[in-house]
Amino acid sequence: MVLEDASDYKLPFEHIKLNVKPEREQNREAVMREKWWRFKRTNEAMRKALAPLSQCFAVPRVSKWAIFIPFPSNWLAGDKSVVVASNDFYVFGILTSNVHRTWMHAQKSTLEDRTAYTHNTCFETFPFPQTPDPKLIASIRAIAQDLHDYRSHQMERKQWGITKLYNEYFHEPTSQLFKLHAKLDALVLQAYSFNPDDDLLEKLLTLNLELAEKEKGGELVIGPWAPAQSPSKG
Repeated sequence: MVLEDASDYKLPFEHIKLNVKPEREQNREAVMREKWWRFKRTNEAMRKALAPLSQCFAVPRVSKWAIFIPFPSNWLAGDKSVVVASNDFYVFGILTSNVHRTWMHAQKSTLEDRTAYTHNTCFETFPFPQTPDPKLIASIRAIAQDLHDYRSHQMERKQWGITKLYNEYFHEPTSQLFKLHAKLDALVLQAYSFNPDDDLLEKLLTLNLELAEKEKGGELVIGPWAPAQSPSKG
């Protein structure tokens, strides 16, 4: 808000004027001195990207499993979450697959025994498939939706959190969770034209370097959106 509008909220504005302004006036950054009533970071780019979406995807910054989940885009995500501005379950499927987990585990930081998912190393460097056909995109989207529906149903029925669900069933071959992930992983491998016995990390690193060169040359590469769609300007 501009100063005139912000000052209409009398009690919080007076509190900021009394407690924040004196400190901000000593700040070396001009924007902090001049706009002393504002947060330093307003996350405007994220807000614009989420505005047209009914939902988006997020993953905890620190967790055991680093599981992406959909949530309403009008919820305010805290700093302990990494938000992906997409509502496409194709994107959700790629990020939930073993391909992305392999990249994530190579790029992640750690905190004690937990995964620290960092957007600049785990997400922004991750190479998405470049040439999957529309039928394959639709299949990935469908199985990702099935996986989300299954997880939601099980958590509601058992009154479990998602960590407990994965602790119990992710490594159990007879479980539906294991089978749904296996189907998703097979489809995502097809999208990349990878084989099950490939060294995934080596393949992804090669693709990452190829796409980086294309970007340097001004070529468009496919990022976290379905290939038939245009990327969001947010």
